[in-house]
Amino acid sequence: MSDYDDLVTVVSVTFESIALADTLAATLRHFRHVVVVDNASQDGSADALAARLPHAQIVRNSVNKGFGAANNQGVALVTTPYALLLNPDCEIEPEAMACLLATAQRYPQAAIIAPQGWRSKDSVQPSYRQAFYEHRPKRPYCIPDGTCSAKWLHGCCLLVRVDAFREFGGFDERFFLYYEDDDLCLRALQAGYDCLLEPQAQVLHVGGASSTPSWRTDFFKQFHFFRSRHLIIGKYLGKAAAWRYSAKTVLAAPLAVLLYTLLLRRKHALKWLAWGCSSWLRPFR
Repeated sequence: MSDYDDLVTVVSVTFESIALADTLAATLRHFRHVVVVDNASQDGSADALAARLPHAQIVRNSVNKGFGAANNQGVALVTTPYALLLNPDCEIEPEAMACLLATAQRYPQAAIIAPQGWRSKDSVQPSYRQAFYEHRPKRPYCIPDGTCSAKWLHGCCLLVRVDAFREFGGFDERFFLYYEDDDLCLRALQAGYDCLLEPQAQVLHVGGASSTPSWRTDFFKQFHFFRSRHLIIGKYLGKAAAWRYSAKTVLAAPLAVLLYTLLLRRKHALKWLAWGCSSWLRPFR
């Protein structure tokens, strides 16, 4: 066990994550306090992690409540000053955890601190940026030289100050999947807190591996991508901007599906089909 054992609880949300059970358990064994919230997996994820991590608290949801809502459930059980929100496909070493915690203690006004992510040894993951609605210059991602502020931090691994997280309400549970990290950071900033990237703390995040891939999973994710995109545009840019985004998607989706189908680009066709279905169904939800 480590010096930070009584300071940090890891919260990890799983959904159909059986393929990651061994690597996730290997990561979580470094921590004394662990909460796993399983979103109604049917592949035995919860049982597998319960067997591998007897010290962990396993929450078994009867339905998939979404990423943000499940993280809120987990943080509600935390009694330590900090919670590490960790995706199942993200690996963090004790040294990186200690570095994140040291940064949090050095900057007491920071509510959220993220590490620098890597997809592999040679492939860096963009881990911070401007707000989603701000212009982003087209240039390669650059790892900052030191700790820096940001309006968005990658949600695969976030160290949150629990008191602050609860003060500004945690995740907005209307975001079932996608853009919940954008919204979380923006609301932390609105509440007067800082959001920081700590590049000296580094994690491995494969990305897109938190659940077993299939066409149904891809459709499900893209369906909720549109829904969350529409929601966050309306929340921060107004209802008119959200309506324009929805209208453009409704008009473009049929043509895009047809075009990508003819080009045999099935992934793109599926994406546009999911966006189109989500946009058409939006008024009825």
